[in-house]
Amino acid sequence: MAFGNCLDSPAVERALAEVEGLNDPLAVASRLRTSLPTPLARAAAVLHDLRGRAQGSALDQELRFLTSKGLQQATAGAVAAYRALRIFESSPNSLIWDGTAGIGADSLALLRRGLRVVTSDLDAQTLACAASNLAHLGAANWIVRADAAMPPCKVDIVVLDPDRRPGGAREGNPELWSPAMSTCLDLARGSKGACIKLPPGMDPAQLDGLGGAPHGLQWISLGGQLRELALWTGCLVGDLAGQREALVLGPDGPRGTLRGEPEELQPLEPGQLKAIGWLAEPDPAVIRAGLVGPLAREQGMRPVGPRLAYLGGDQRPSSPMLRSWRVLETSALDPKRVRAMLRRHDVGPLTVKKRGHPDDAQTLARRFKGPGEKHGLLAVARLEKGHGALLLEGPEGA
Repeated sequence: MAFGNCLDSPAVERALAEVEGLNDPLAVASRLRTSLPTPLARAAAVLHDLRGRAQGSALDQELRFLTSKGLQQATAGAVAAYRALRIFESSPNSLIWDGTAGIGADSLALLRRGLRVVTSDLDAQTLACAASNLAHLGAANWIVRADAAMPPCKVDIVVLDPDRRPGGAREGNPELWSPAMSTCLDLARGSKGACIKLPPGMDPAQLDGLGGAPHGLQWISLGGQLRELALWTGCLVGDLAGQREALVLGPDGPRGTLRGEPEELQPLEPGQLKAIGWLAEPDPAVIRAGLVGPLAREQGMRPVGPRLAYLGGDQRPSSPMLRSWRVLETSALDPKRVRAMLRRHDVGPLTVKKRGHPDDAQTLARRFKGPGEKHGLLAVARLEKGHGALLLEGPEGA
């Protein structure tokens, strides 16, 4: 049992196998107590619940030993695999320090690439889970309980994910993270290269501590969900130096990338809006990277409203960074006009997508429900003056 992980035993696995598929916590606890001592049965019941919560997620399914906090903070498998590949291609012979390892998601991906890894975390229980998760690989890594503010040995590459909830609640001040942002930047400057995982909404101006050191920013999404902002430094920057990049990942790797600088485009005029054939919505990585303008220009589209992440155009866009729908008709967001538009298309119940309107989508769907039989898809958008409604061709719930 590595690092005192009492759950890493054949007896516990057999007991958990017997309750697999059970969802009633009382039934699970009762069954586990028949084969395990009470304290161990209680801990196994918690693990059973965590494994159930992890099912169907983007978490690597080889991570079988979990903590509640570790499950919340673990890197998605596809994101960890991408990061490991980038590090391998940039610096294959380096010693990598995963200084905030959690339950071991990034270390697992790095080890699969054949890299040498030092895995550390300050929390003993979390580190015990990481050790158990990595043990089956039989790979050459070192597991050390250590504070992320200081490498436990001389390393080349640093991978850090500072804890943004050190006291339990989300902390907005980066200097109160664990380790503090200034410490992370010091470690990056002192290493051959680093990858620091940051919240996607972080203002890049807060990274001034890097000074003139080469670095690049990469906003990463997976399955349409924004996952993280990655700060790459030193030898890991490559041709990303000084740039912003939006990266869209699928389960099998990158589906699209976009680099550039923020650029604001003029929105469509009211007359142009009425004539558009397609509405498109950028991937959240593009939106957070501030690259909606460059993407719109690349695709021959323009924003529907000022600083709005809905794009309109005559042709269906080809970029994997966009979801698009054919526009059937447009209208001002007036109940009578919207219902008349829906009547012409025999639309009744609605799924509403919206940007720039204060009411939630469900409220708008009830308010503008049409008189017809078909289920419709309605986009509500803030315009330069007022709001517009665009009836879209798309599947229910799109």
